[in-house]
Amino acid sequence: MMNPSTDIANSFGDFLTAWSLSGPQFIVVVFLAVIYIVGMLRLQIRSGWQAIPIRKVIYAIAGYAILFFAVAGPPEAFSEDMFFAHMTQHILIAMVASVLLLAATPMAAYLWAMPEAVRVGLAPSLAENGWIRNINATLTNPKFSLPAFVLTLWGWHIPEAYSLAVRNDIVHLAMHLSMFATSILFWWPIIGPPPVRSQLTDPQRIIYLILVVTPTAVLAAIITLSNSVIYTTYIDTPHHFTLTPTEDQRIGGLLMWIPGNIVYLATLTTLFLRWFAQEDRKNRRYRLDRRQLEATRRRIRELNEKDSD
Repeated sequence: MMNPSTDIANSFGDFLTAWSLSGPQFIVVVFLAVIYIVGMLRLQIRSGWQAIPIRKVIYAIAGYAILFFAVAGPPEAFSEDMFFAHMTQHILIAMVASVLLLAATPMAAYLWAMPEAVRVGLAPSLAENGWIRNINATLTNPKFSLPAFVLTLWGWHIPEAYSLAVRNDIVHLAMHLSMFATSILFWWPIIGPPPVRSQLTDPQRIIYLILVVTPTAVLAAIITLSNSVIYTTYIDTPHHFTLTPTEDQRIGGLLMWIPGNIVYLATLTTLFLRWFAQEDRKNRRYRLDRRQLEATRRRIRELNEKDSD
């Protein structure tokens, strides 16, 4: 297995064989995944494997696998040496894993991983007007979730904050936990899993997503188009793949710019098509109702004409 701190990577194979199966991030992800699996199995066995649809289990497993790859795989192994590797981590954490885990609606599995006494004790707080539900509703309100996501993204890309995170494992963990947490809050109004379902209509979801595209694209553009190295912590690190620090920074900026916007664009397209389909169904129902109404009126006129004869 390659060690990026001592070996220079020059091929994709070198990249794929570099793993970091230690550290606080690795422990947190493994812990969350194990808790989910325990709760999911308990609930599925109790319900005869009917409680959680298999597709949602697949979403959860895929989400945790991507998180695991991000914090223990090559992106983590190279994150202290290469800016683009660190940006890959951020995209996987905030744009892919968080979406999959929200789509998996894992709340029930996490509850069933707890002792019965704890589940019973938490039940009132998850009901209507319960304190957990109210906090969830407040944090996932677009007025909070959108600025929290954008400010967290921009804040951690301030050079001083970024460099501290690269040098310190605890700060690095705080960076990724805050990015993951705010990305969960950000995507919640779009996906709307229980216990707090999104109240946004599809047009509102579209506007919500459009509002985040510009600030994230501006940050990516600043990083990509800069003629100087913004994150100087990478100047003296090993230059893997024969990349200079400037080239590495530009690749990282492009990763933030293009794949990140592809996720937004794909979501926007999905929402627009769903909205269009809903409006089309409404129009078809309206036209059908109009035809039925006209037919009823004609029938009434015919009956009236017969009566007058």
